[in-house]
Amino acid sequence: MKLHLRKLAIVGGALALAAWLGFIAIRYYHLDNQAGRWWRGDRIGADWNDSGKWAGESTLWLPEYRFDIENRRIEGVDRNLSGLAWDSDDNRLLATVNRPASLLILSTEGAVRSRHVLADTGDAEGIAYLGDDRVAVLLEGQRMVRIFRLPTAGHVGPMTAERSVQLDMPDSGNDGPEGLAYDQANDTLYITKERAPRGILKVPHFQHSARARATPMDMPEWVAAMPFVTDLASIEFDPVNRSLLLLSDESRMLVEIDEDGSPISTNELPASFGQLPVPQAEGVAVDDQGTIFMVSEPNLFYRLKRDTPVL
Repeated sequence: MKLHLRKLAIVGGALALAAWLGFIAIRYYHLDNQAGRWWRGDRIGADWNDSGKWAGESTLWLPEYRFDIENRRIEGVDRNLSGLAWDSDDNRLLATVNRPASLLILSTEGAVRSRHVLADTGDAEGIAYLGDDRVAVLLEGQRMVRIFRLPTAGHVGPMTAERSVQLDMPDSGNDGPEGLAYDQANDTLYITKERAPRGILKVPHFQHSARARATPMDMPEWVAAMPFVTDLASIEFDPVNRSLLLLSDESRMLVEIDEDGSPISTNELPASFGQLPVPQAEGVAVDDQGTIFMVSEPNLFYRLKRDTPVL
């Protein structure tokens, strides 16, 4: 009887260990996604990371980037950390928390400077800085972008939207619009649709038209150039290099394309020794010096810098 119980305990322990290892493999390493990409032959093509093609051109050039901050918990946030943007006027980061919908003002080290509730807002996902202390926040479930003015120092109370723009997009449940970016020079808003199907869309003349509804322009050829990316969690526009930065959670990858959608470079986000990979990448931002910032569910902050200085 004792031998039988001992065998049961060993088998139970082995099953529990296997289940835990399976959770780690899927949650952090996305091995299910990698296996699917390998089976389909969705590999990074020769058009990407071609240093000769882009020699002398202004790009971020992602292969040179490495983490210098990883898995740093953001104080006061338990879960639902979502979008990220760079405030170029005040040199700070802006982040959204999905539920309850709120905006965080962060330092470049991931420290929370202030937190503000977004009034009458739910399901806040992507965020983009518009300039002049104004931000756009994407509401996935409502297919809507709301514009807020950032609070002044010492502001108390919820932030109320100045206006809303309804996006004419089909309802895809929880696979709707996810990421948001803005090109101030050309007044163009960029949107990513996460999956089913993946999408990169843009809304020209976003601010100047002051419209209440907008029909985003789909850019399917941009998405077709990256079959190795199975979801599009976030997007950022880099005004210095005039390129777009895309973040994939499932494929554990950063992708850079130019403003015409041409492939430039990729980074598969390898974790440092002793660190777990990014569990659920949600938001990405880049500052004026080319430093890249990321956030992940539930409440994690990351920073990447060039391993090789740009000359």
